[in-house]
Amino acid sequence: MAKISYVKWEPVNSVHVDLLDEQHRKLFDIVNDLIDECEMGSPRLLPVIHDLVNYLAIHFHDEHLVMLKSKYPDFQKHSQEHRRFINKVEEFLKSYQQGDVDLAMKMILYMKEWIFNHTTKLDIQYANHLLKIAETQNNSDKNP
Repeated sequence: MAKISYVKWEPVNSVHVDLLDEQHRKLFDIVNDLIDECEMGSPRLLPVIHDLVNYLAIHFHDEHLVMLKSKYPDFQKHSQEHRRFINKVEEFLKSYQQGDVDLAMKMILYMKEWIFNHTTKLDIQYANHLLKIAETQNNSDKNP
């Protein structure tokens, strides 16, 4: 079996909110732990998946607050992506807990790809929205 590559957070993926950037780095760390646990055939796989799901609930909540406060126009669409991901992970967990152990690799690859793509593409869209707001505020502060 080929080694699953790790995900790495890069500064270019910053959403310009320290709390959310820190959470994204931690999500990447948890995904990398998940990869390790899966490749070792560890019995800790399920607890790490639960850690990831629990951490995502906190992260999604914090991210939603930032988007709502900034009046992010695509909030509903973004929030639906979060919900779809949670539903898919719940489906995976149900199948895994029912004994479909071959599903572990597929589940981890899905979660890794989704988290990476979501944070480096979709989240950057609201980051750009936040930057525009900051620029507008800076320009209005300079031109009283």
